[in-house]
Amino acid sequence: MPDNRQINEKYAKIGAELIASEDALIDVRNSQATIVYLSSDYAKMDKGRLVLGQCERVQEKYKWGIPADFTITLFYPNVCDKSGEAIRRIIFHELLHVGIDIDKEGDEKYTVRPHDFEDFKLLVDRWGTDWANVGDDPIFEADIDEWKEVKEDGC
Repeated sequence: MPDNRQINEKYAKIGAELIASEDALIDVRNSQATIVYLSSDYAKMDKGRLVLGQCERVQEKYKWGIPADFTITLFYPNVCDKSGEAIRRIIFHELLHVGIDIDKEGDEKYTVRPHDFEDFKLLVDRWGTDWANVGDDPIFEADIDEWKEVKEDGC
């Protein structure tokens, strides 16, 4: 199955809220970096494990079509049964991969940060080892239910 991706404004709203409120994302908040949030209909796997989300740096040759520095993609078949709070945590995790460095001239340089101990320590300390699997949060679910696409297969 091809990886068809579409811009997802609902994910963008969650991302903007996280960037504005999370201290761990202060570098992103203070940067000029732009992020496009996408939903993919591809059930991505890596080494036999489901991939829930992915942060990617937009290559210069694609900026004509993707006017952003980064994309954050959630793979819909892999997250469609997740609660709204789980979606929020997955987007937060992907935002932790947005790397902002300042060069000697003071210009911002963008990279995708690899998984590191500090990243996972933050997630585990806050939400435990099963951080991406969380039940319904009634307050948050009322909003997220409107945002989820309903697929014919029930997911």
